[in-house]
Amino acid sequence: MTEPLGRRFWAVWLSSSSSFLAEGLLLGAVPLLAATLTLDARLISITDAVQQAGWLLLGLTSGIAADRLPRLRIMWLANAARAVIAFTFAMVVMIGHASLPTLYLLGLLLGLAAPFFDNASSAVLPELVQPHQFQWANSLTQMALALAATLIGPLIGSAAFVLWPAAPFWFAAAAFAVGALVSAIASRVAGAAPASKDTADHRELLMQGLTYLWRHRELRSLAIAVGVVNFVMTGVIAVLVLYVLQILHLPQSAYGVVVAMFAVGGLAGALLTSRITALIGERTSVLVALGFFGASMIALGVFPMVGVAFPAIAVAGFFSMVWNVTVNSYRQRVVPLDLLGRVTSVFRMLAFLAMPVGALAAGMLSHSLGLPVTYLLGGVLLLISGSWTATQIGGMPNHPEREAHIG
Repeated sequence: MTEPLGRRFWAVWLSSSSSFLAEGLLLGAVPLLAATLTLDARLISITDAVQQAGWLLLGLTSGIAADRLPRLRIMWLANAARAVIAFTFAMVVMIGHASLPTLYLLGLLLGLAAPFFDNASSAVLPELVQPHQFQWANSLTQMALALAATLIGPLIGSAAFVLWPAAPFWFAAAAFAVGALVSAIASRVAGAAPASKDTADHRELLMQGLTYLWRHRELRSLAIAVGVVNFVMTGVIAVLVLYVLQILHLPQSAYGVVVAMFAVGGLAGALLTSRITALIGERTSVLVALGFFGASMIALGVFPMVGVAFPAIAVAGFFSMVWNVTVNSYRQRVVPLDLLGRVTSVFRMLAFLAMPVGALAAGMLSHSLGLPVTYLLGGVLLLISGSWTATQIGGMPNHPEREAHIG
């Protein structure tokens, strides 16, 4: 952990951090903008669903790109595209022409670019650090995610929206642009990995990644489990603004604070994951995380009050980082480097398939049964998923430092 990670890692980390900040700014502002246009949970949930649709449309293609093209180049191009999209929408909001259709379009366009950045930034890590550094490098990345995407970004985004609705979109455009610039510089200075010379067609390349994941029982089971987690958590986030305004009876400006509680827990989780996995093991850590995911959602549904909601959201944030760091490090260790982009894209595709469905389901359930019942049902589903996962990942090691990296 004390061994330096190197300039290349820190350049990519800085680029990712700037991108996370942009995403956090939008996370704090977009739901508030949607809530000024409608209070219908079904319509608000669509704003999140369309953003996740990018994974459904281009998730697998982005994985092939991450294995065939220089990954740093993909990162800066994806961020440049997102900067242009955010800039355009900032102009729309500033002139007062924002509407639900334009909000849906913003989410869709950003969602189309996101898989390229996400897959490339994840697959590039084994090019930057040694296998024994994976968990610490992932922890640092997840710390940046917690601070920028779910703490600083949403707080600034929601506060800036209250003062001037266009401001967070301007800030997001600038942050995406900075991320693109840093990736572009890193690509030139550090030297991007050469493009793959594999002449196989896209279908064959995709099948290679799909076959590897399907035959790896632990990775396959984790992908299914994270699909359930994403189904529930995306639904929770999609209607969280209404939970804050209508159930907790807090003002608009408090929405960013509620999201920040998730980030505070996430930051603690990222800092402590290495110690947790060393103490109870890698396999046990992911199962404990699933259990606490479920318990926190049940708490939100059964005890819809500020004194319970804030700690429950922080707990969910803590164990989301334990899950992310542990699962990402495990996948990067066991998958050959030349397959990592495709396996990652298939893994995430299985996981992300549930996200737009979860957002829409939460909107429908909240409209018909109410927000507390929706959260309660989500928590029960997570506990069931955790029980099933425990029977499927027996081959996942509890001592990752003993596992040799393949490829």
